[in-house]
Amino acid sequence: MFEQMLLPSLQTARKRYLDATANLEAHQLAWRIAPESNSIGFLIRHIAEVEYRFCLMFFGQPVPEEVSFSTIGPVKDEGQFTADLDALLSFQQASYAYLLKSLRAFPEEKWDVLVEAPIGVLTPREALGRLMYHTGYHAGQIGLIRKYGGNR
Repeated sequence: MFEQMLLPSLQTARKRYLDATANLEAHQLAWRIAPESNSIGFLIRHIAEVEYRFCLMFFGQPVPEEVSFSTIGPVKDEGQFTADLDALLSFQQASYAYLLKSLRAFPEEKWDVLVEAPIGVLTPREALGRLMYHTGYHAGQIGLIRKYGGNR
């Protein structure tokens, strides 16, 4: 069911995100739309952390030991994800690979079973929709920053 019905939508959403980050240069990681807003680097890290977190909350997979969360919750972008483009893109790719692995291993009979999580009570199917929306929302921010923002 995942491969046939949900994966194409997830891949479409992911492509839009990757288009927003295509040909990103290291100096652009620090770009923001406004002084107190999040940087491109922070947003990329945040999207990846949320993918890992959804694997834990809704798809039954523990967060790998080497993964820590620094962009989820009441946090402020202090510029910590603006220096190493390669490491950030590697983390981005690893989180998506982990998400795909988690979704492919998820039992079909559990897709519509309610799960209580810190963000609310959702089925895994609803959670995947929310995750795709989340990625698209922040991809839009990245696109706007690249178009109108700059090093602020």
